[in-house]
Amino acid sequence: MSPDPSWEAAVRRAEAARVLFVIGETDTGKTSFTTYLAGGLASRGFSVAVVDADLGQSAIGPPTTVGLGRITGPVERLGEAEVVGLFFVGATSPQGHLLPTVIGTKKLVEKALRLGFDKVVVDTSGLIHGELGRLLKQHKIEAVGPDLVLCLQRNGECEHILRPYLAGARPEVLRLASAGTSRRRSQEERRQHRERSLQAYFHDAKPVQLDLGRVALCQPALYVGQALSPRQLEELAGSIDDMVLWAERRGNELVLVTPDPLREGQLRQLGRRHEDAVVTNYSLDDFQGALAGLEDAERETLGLGIVRGVDFGQKVLTVETPVPEAAGAAVRIGRHKIRPG
Repeated sequence: MSPDPSWEAAVRRAEAARVLFVIGETDTGKTSFTTYLAGGLASRGFSVAVVDADLGQSAIGPPTTVGLGRITGPVERLGEAEVVGLFFVGATSPQGHLLPTVIGTKKLVEKALRLGFDKVVVDTSGLIHGELGRLLKQHKIEAVGPDLVLCLQRNGECEHILRPYLAGARPEVLRLASAGTSRRRSQEERRQHRERSLQAYFHDAKPVQLDLGRVALCQPALYVGQALSPRQLEELAGSIDDMVLWAERRGNELVLVTPDPLREGQLRQLGRRHEDAVVTNYSLDDFQGALAGLEDAERETLGLGIVRGVDFGQKVLTVETPVPEAAGAAVRIGRHKIRPG
């Protein structure tokens, strides 16, 4: 795509800002502009970081993550950036995951500033319509506190997002004409892009067994309460006429893992036998084949894994991952599943 004539003027305008925030609908040329902007600033001698907050079409880091990349000069693609940070959200869409998406964006902007980058460019997803689009973008702007918001739009579709910021001195808002592609990518093409990206990421992955007595399972949170005894597990299984793989009490909460999600009748039976308890149920489907984020002791994402098995009694989680076994201090299991094969 040839650069729009206004892009060079936008790069000059961006020289006076440190944190830059790019928004626009899907296929407005937003990521192409972000690439041009980051490369242009780097070629002017600035140290530049890009925070890629598009969970489904990630260019920096694998899908399901917010990525932080270092740009050292003009680039053809954001994927050429050196990855210096990740935040695992665990889904390819912010819908239902708005809070971790915003937190991940904020944390990686803060990391870029701590690392001393002159310019931090935030590239966002194309979700701008409706209340979810408005809330997502405005919460990110409030969390990140950019100096300059650069908006690519066709027919004023981002104005409901920009309206609160037009009267104040910060952030400054710069509107750019859309430079979109002539053909929009279909949902199937986007899905295939995600699958190719994940396949490339896991190319050299190996099975690793995580000791959940040492590595904290943060999502879902297990092994943090009082484990039920073998006799209590047997009684619990008898009351629902099903296997119970793990159960623990956390105050008035009863957490149990079963092979399949409990049916309504089984939940009613539990409620009658444990009137003082709020029941939380996980099933094997919440684990098998799910993407997981492996974190270090500072709660920074080291990389991803695919859950291949769980031994709840022995507290062992088997994941396929390129991350070394000894590196992880915590693990979070996301909602996105890797299809067999």
